Amino acid sequence: MVEYSEDYHAQATATDDTDRWTTESRGQFEVGIPQEFGGTFDGPAPENYYAIALTNCYVATFTVMADNSDFSFQEVNADGTLRLRPDDGSTAVDSFDLTVELQVESPDRKAEVLLERTREHCFILQSVNFPVSVEHEVISG
Repeated sequence: MVEYSEDYHAQATATDDTDRWTTESRGQFEVGIPQEFGGTFDGPAPENYYAIALTNCYVATFTVMADNSDFSFQEVNADGTLRLRPDDGSTAVDSFDLTVELQVESPDRKAEVLLERTREHCFILQSVNFPVSVEHEVISG
């Protein structure tokens, strides 16, 4: 896999009179404090973006590895769930579960190998200190 030396910057500014704000990192995104954390914001919380980062790192890694391997596929669909649970009086990330469906013309061993290797090379999934489960299925058609 390719090694990168990159910096990614994000910026956020909030005021004390609202539970929502705008954050920027190669685009603007609205973020806030949802009801489950005592706010009234009805949009994505930082935890949503964390789940997005974990899920999309897998998809990005897979598509790069497939391209580098001259592997054609119709669609990859990843569905991730970040689980928060109480831990010693505070809330902590308990686990992340990812279900991946890969649609191909005709399944072969290369599809399975790429899906397994993607998990090993997805650096964001590798960087966390909580359990990560990745289950995948290859679908022909």
